[in-house]
Amino acid sequence: MESDRAFVRGLLILVALLPVASADANDTDYRLPPNKKYIKPCQEEALRLHPGVSDELRVLHSRRDFWVRLDIQAYDGSEWLVLCDLATGKIIGEQKLIDNVL
Repeated sequence: MESDRAFVRGLLILVALLPVASADANDTDYRLPPNKKYIKPCQEEALRLHPGVSDELRVLHSRRDFWVRLDIQAYDGSEWLVLCDLATGKIIGEQKLIDNVL
């Protein structure tokens, strides 16, 4: 029991000594969009174009640009990937996924 306490105490000391990861206030290469107000309108527009169920929503980024990628399972059985620009709220790309046919 004493060895368990010593182990936990040592573990707590180790965790306390680890550096805390924090963003540099002067680092402007990685910024989130000023707000996320376009995520919901993008999702609604994508579902208007391809009625169905949104399976997955991913926020993608490259340098200072952010997009939302939606995976949609349409009611007609087709699957769609829709890309929306978070800076403007506009749909900038869509792709229908095609099943392998033998």
